[in-house]
Amino acid sequence: MLKSEKVKVVTAGFIFDLFTMTFGRFAYTLILPDMKNSLNLSNTIMGFFGMGIVAGYLLNSFLSGKLSEIIGEKRTAKISVFISSVALFLLGFSTNVVVLFIAFLLIGAGASGSYVPMIGLVNKIFRKKGPIFGLIMGGTGVGIVLTGYFVPIIILNFGYKIAWYTLSMINLIGFIVGMVLLREKDFKPSVHKNKKGESIIEIFSQNRPLKNTILIYFLLGFAYVIYATFFGDYSINEVGFSEKSTGYMWSFFGINTIYSGVLWGYLGEKGDKVKSALLVNILLLISIMIVVLFRIQILFYLSTFLFGLAFMGFIILITSLISDEVKPSQMAKIFGTSTLLHGSGQVIATSISGYLKDITGTFKVSFSLSVLALCVNIFLLLKLSTLLKKKNSFES
Repeated sequence: MLKSEKVKVVTAGFIFDLFTMTFGRFAYTLILPDMKNSLNLSNTIMGFFGMGIVAGYLLNSFLSGKLSEIIGEKRTAKISVFISSVALFLLGFSTNVVVLFIAFLLIGAGASGSYVPMIGLVNKIFRKKGPIFGLIMGGTGVGIVLTGYFVPIIILNFGYKIAWYTLSMINLIGFIVGMVLLREKDFKPSVHKNKKGESIIEIFSQNRPLKNTILIYFLLGFAYVIYATFFGDYSINEVGFSEKSTGYMWSFFGINTIYSGVLWGYLGEKGDKVKSALLVNILLLISIMIVVLFRIQILFYLSTFLFGLAFMGFIILITSLISDEVKPSQMAKIFGTSTLLHGSGQVIATSISGYLKDITGTFKVSFSLSVLALCVNIFLLLKLSTLLKKKNSFES
């Protein structure tokens, strides 16, 4: 593929990640408090809305992969961006709980439907994928920085509905950009058949490091999504910080996610991926413990800074560890399974967090569950290091 075409793919991937991932999944954290108060909704309902985003993302992770085989990665991604625009508009337009839940499902579906096909496209055209993954996922960081500044201002002056409408229009611009940059040329549907002896059960049963790695990924999904979804509500309604201050705090998270994916991807390639993942896990653990133990504003800034520094790196490092353990021909099905388990952890976490808030009166219980999950991950990462050393010594 020509260099200019590669640049177009990376640019489109960055923009799609910026718009559909950030302005849907992560903007919810900042809009949630005003939306909840305006519609007089319980924390349990808001938790299920968050679960809807994750469930939509999870389900379409598989469907978008299949659709990519039929109509191509580029068309699938562009359709998903358009769906995100419609869903964001519905969030501002409707006050019906069922319609809102469907819209949140579509936001999650749009995010994975634009992200997964682009990752598949990168896998096809780049040799060194780690830094490219980090570059594309840096769009999330840029988006979080932008939303951290302008979303609170819109909410304070116009309310949550105008915030959703604004994000819808921005996503529509992303769709137009995708139409210009990405054109499917001579696409032929995939007609290959699965080979015998490559079932997921067989792959897992023969590879203990792989099973261990995906369990870590599941717990990561459980741990991080609670903080990412409810930090804004906790900071504003429970701790008492202003929406503007919370937006600035959240922008610290976004600033670090701009470059951290590339940084940790590079460090993982050059050094020990498990040790890098262990360090990232500890940083996430510290960031969440800070908001559980303290109510000091400067420490909340430190918390979001550390969370942003570690969040994207953990995802990239775990994905890289998974790819090291499987054949290229097996990567699609294993990546799909890991996405299923990772997303399942998020669904479980978001569905119970709002409920725990309603019965306990605080998000500290949910945050403490995140801390517990990350503590278990430390043990699993140490175990993974031992398993890989044994495997490497046996193979050598």
